[in-house]
Amino acid sequence: MPGDGPSAGPGRPRLGALDGMRGAAALGIIAIHVWMFLPDRGLATPGTLSDELMGQLRLGMPMFFVLSGYLIFRPYAAAAIEGRPLPRLGVYALRRVARVGPAYWIAILLTAAVLAGLGSGYAQPASVLPSFLLFLQVYDPSAMGRLNPPTWTVAVEASFYLLVPLFAILVAALTSRMRDPGRRRAVLAVACGGLLLTGATVLGLASLNGWGVDVRHTLPARLASFGAGMLVAVLAHDRRTSRRGTVALAAAGTALVLAEAGWLVSDLGPAAMHLALVDTPASIGFALVIAAVATGRLPGAVVFERGPLQWYGTLSFGVYLTHFPVIYVLRTLERFPDGPVAAIGLVLGISTVLAIVSWHVVEKPAIAWARRRTPSRTPAPRPVLVGASGD
Repeated sequence: MPGDGPSAGPGRPRLGALDGMRGAAALGIIAIHVWMFLPDRGLATPGTLSDELMGQLRLGMPMFFVLSGYLIFRPYAAAAIEGRPLPRLGVYALRRVARVGPAYWIAILLTAAVLAGLGSGYAQPASVLPSFLLFLQVYDPSAMGRLNPPTWTVAVEASFYLLVPLFAILVAALTSRMRDPGRRRAVLAVACGGLLLTGATVLGLASLNGWGVDVRHTLPARLASFGAGMLVAVLAHDRRTSRRGTVALAAAGTALVLAEAGWLVSDLGPAAMHLALVDTPASIGFALVIAAVATGRLPGAVVFERGPLQWYGTLSFGVYLTHFPVIYVLRTLERFPDGPVAAIGLVLGISTVLAIVSWHVVEKPAIAWARRRTPSRTPAPRPVLVGASGD
């Protein structure tokens, strides 16, 4: 979800496409959330084909998690494979807090204040604020799904940030005496694969058994997406693929994403299979696309590396934090349009303005401050994979 700014730049253009992917996911999430509030769902009633198709934009959520898994774990994977010391814990912690905390906390407090000031039916008592400010809303029934519902994903991200260094330390303890980088990579890959399988199992069981969001919206249930991204960080480190291999990876990944969306829309196969595999094929598919971007030159990637999608990738965290409060305010003021185009356009426009302010006034200065306080100790990774925003 949140990156440290554009990944593109001198000497690191390739991973700029990941910013564009993040931007596309953010736009899709806004579209589906606006769609949910339309009185007649715009073009169809709930449950019809167009409604089901719009619903698949939800797959932007696991894509955010896969991207985070790759970008956050990448410096740790590189250090472990090369036998270098792991990134310093203090540096990692300060940069993560600076990247996510200020914008998130301000968004939560402003949302609470504005909704309360308007006397909105969406306003929440001050008693829920500690849960939101401590990223604990997914564990608090009185806070879950309230105030700014999509921020459950930010809480899951925060949990993942805590997991990464602990996981890396444990795996590094297993690989520290191995002299062969290939063996170290293999151990890392198995460990990340274990996270993927664990997450797929937990989410599948939760879906099959009808467990609530108190399980499905927590880190254990989302480990498949994070683990898929982490696995790419391990397997793609210091590797290049041919043009044909890059296209094959991207094509296979896209096919998996479309397959999951397609079988849900068309209701193919047993319902139990849909529930057991929910989000896992798409997560693996997104991971394959990221691997293609990270290890080769993907034809057409310029669409994501430059232009509106890359720009929205930079603003994605601010857009994500503000779009639901914007919907709430418009509905409170009875200014929420009835038509899908007008509604999406208005919410996106206002959210974009707020995200620009957030980026230039809060996020970018916080990132710069953290980097000044935590100068890098180790040289940048090799050019083939530079540009990660997790360190």
